[in-house]
Amino acid sequence: MATFVLVHGAWHGGWCWRDTVTAMQAQGHRVFAPTLSGKGERQHLAHQGITLETHVRDVIGVFEAEELEDVVLVGHSYGGMVITGVADRIPDKIARLVYLDAFVPEHGESLLDAIRKALPPEVAAHYFQTFFDGARRDHAMLMPPLPGALFGATPATDAWMQRRCNAQALATFTNPVLLAGAANDTPKTYVLADGWDPSPFRYFAARCGGQPDWRVVKMAGGHGLMMDSPDALAEVLAAQAA
Repeated sequence: MATFVLVHGAWHGGWCWRDTVTAMQAQGHRVFAPTLSGKGERQHLAHQGITLETHVRDVIGVFEAEELEDVVLVGHSYGGMVITGVADRIPDKIARLVYLDAFVPEHGESLLDAIRKALPPEVAAHYFQTFFDGARRDHAMLMPPLPGALFGATPATDAWMQRRCNAQALATFTNPVLLAGAANDTPKTYVLADGWDPSPFRYFAARCGGQPDWRVVKMAGGHGLMMDSPDALAEVLAAQAA
């Protein structure tokens, strides 16, 4: 059986993987779903000084504390930014990277840069305005969560997200990932949630398709596959360890 580290996306916490972790553990896998600084049960630590670099170090800390090797490292959405940075630092610890409806940044790109590439200009501009206006409006440069309904979430998942998601430092979206290319040859999988639009992640799935060392898998459903379809996602993730 394999070892997995599951990294959540923006505004979420390790809680969003709950049912997927249960399904994967039932298959016999060893699974870690850390919560990034300022999120989930760590939201009391939220402040404007948290950056993408903070979150990269959070995940590297899990590898160090648990002495992990040969890991399938999974990142959802914003988590794709995080796992890219992690893999560049500790490529020898990672067996495969899995981008779950996630951003796949290049050297020097922030999440907002990635959005600019992946969406039509008018749609990207709307996202930028939402990010910056939300962070400035009584949130001390913390960006409030966007509704799950915008990303194709089921009503039950949308309600769960409204209860549990919390604001996130704008700096995590504007901080660029700096890469040395150490993980360029690490095997990778892109899992596309193929049931919602306008999705910036179609751009990344298309870009990754056909490249050496990449697999592309499509799943029916909205952006929050780990909440909407945990059993099906557990099967897809388990297959990436093969």
